[in-house]
Amino acid sequence: MLKLDAPRDTDIHTLADFTELLCLLTPDRICSRNYLLDFVKDNSDKKLDEDDLDDCFAQFTWRVAAFGESYPFRLDAHGNVLSSSENLSDSQQLYAFLLLCANLPFVEHGDRQSLTDAFERAALCALRRLWPETAETVPFGKNQTAYTGAKWERLFKLGTDIGGRPQVNDKTFRPNDSGDGGIDLVAWLDLDSHEKSNIPSALAQCACSRAEWPIKQTAISGTRLHRQLGPSHPWMEMIFIPQSFRNNQGRWAVDGEIGSAIVMDRLRLVGRLNVELDWNSIAPPGVFTEFLAQRLELV
Repeated sequence: MLKLDAPRDTDIHTLADFTELLCLLTPDRICSRNYLLDFVKDNSDKKLDEDDLDDCFAQFTWRVAAFGESYPFRLDAHGNVLSSSENLSDSQQLYAFLLLCANLPFVEHGDRQSLTDAFERAALCALRRLWPETAETVPFGKNQTAYTGAKWERLFKLGTDIGGRPQVNDKTFRPNDSGDGGIDLVAWLDLDSHEKSNIPSALAQCACSRAEWPIKQTAISGTRLHRQLGPSHPWMEMIFIPQSFRNNQGRWAVDGEIGSAIVMDRLRLVGRLNVELDWNSIAPPGVFTEFLAQRLELV
């Protein structure tokens, strides 16, 4: 279950997420500027001012337009009250799922892994939408993968799959290193049945943590993995995040935290996922259903 107190940082998109969560948890699913102000004041030592509220509700104006029918919230005519219906559409539930994945600090520790696993499945579905149907798009991370064996064996197979000449063996890593090299998803497209090298490919990282995802952009970089995988052509570097990492004009919230990887944030994921086809594959855990049913107590 969720326990809300206050936003975890001062970014406007973070405050907007907090307000959306609060709105979904209120008994009538209505959250005004004053309600938000009072809730944060009553539940933490943090304080919001009028400028914070102006920016936050301006963010909702952008989200209403950007996410369209997939956005589970409405703004009143004056732009001061956020509300949501009791019954969300399938695409609105997808948004709510990504919203929850982006705010794990409010989720009980025991429920977080099930959400991150489901987010990885959502990212895989989105990755498949980006590639031709004939491409291979598969998970590589430790929890959900067909790549088995020691770390070096898994990376050797991966390097071969993406058209490389991998340079790993049983001496490459420490004996107790069973990690995945920071790779969660992989995609490649064979161009003919005779020559495997020099083909398009992608390596992807999935990250729900708002604090850690900027650093994780480098986990699948060519600089880090080139010696191990021996690519014959550079792979695309991708990171999937559930955050809506946008300012009030829809550009990146903080340019300095974006590297050269392809960033798939909430808006890009919603635009690529097909809820009708992908929802069963994503298989959101029970904590998501509990979240949609949860309401704050009347005071």
